[in-house]
Amino acid sequence: MKEYNVIIRLFGILLVVITWNCAGNKYKQMASSNPNKLLSIKDSLLKSSSKTYISHSIALAHKTLGDSAITEGNYEKAKDHFTKALKLSPNDSLYMYSQLMVEGHLLQKSGKKDKLWSSIQTYNKAAAIFERAGDPYYYIGNSYLKLSDKDFDLIIESYEKALALELSTDLREQVIQARDHVSMREKKLKNFWK
Repeated sequence: MKEYNVIIRLFGILLVVITWNCAGNKYKQMASSNPNKLLSIKDSLLKSSSKTYISHSIALAHKTLGDSAITEGNYEKAKDHFTKALKLSPNDSLYMYSQLMVEGHLLQKSGKKDKLWSSIQTYNKAAAIFERAGDPYYYIGNSYLKLSDKDFDLIIESYEKALALELSTDLREQVIQARDHVSMREKKLKNFWK
């Protein structure tokens, strides 16, 4: 009888663990596939349970929507989503990186000299989080280009650094085109003064 009770308890614990994992996976999957739906029920989920996986899933939903907003060029909306994701998961390096990149984009977009310098600092902070990411260096190069389209060394150096690191295929092509365009302008300028 004693062995039977132990088996029943172990089975009960196993059932709880399996149920808990399935629910967590369900919310995580929803965060990627249908983030708006998950966010529409977030208040009730957070009230009904203080489970960490729910908070992480809601943060992931905000990240998914933030990434989508970046694709649309809506950096303010993206910043809002990444801020909310960071409130739920304040130590998540991916959310920190994404937040810094969006802040850099907003600063760069202004085109004002002081904000362009701030964008370079912000992109450098993002680069410190993910040292293998080339994206921040591409945008650093773009900021230098907006500051002075004749400061060839800094611009090309930033593009070269981006190319030496990890980039998506599309962004790699953009960086190569940007670097080649700046290199061509540098040569034309040097030839002009000969």
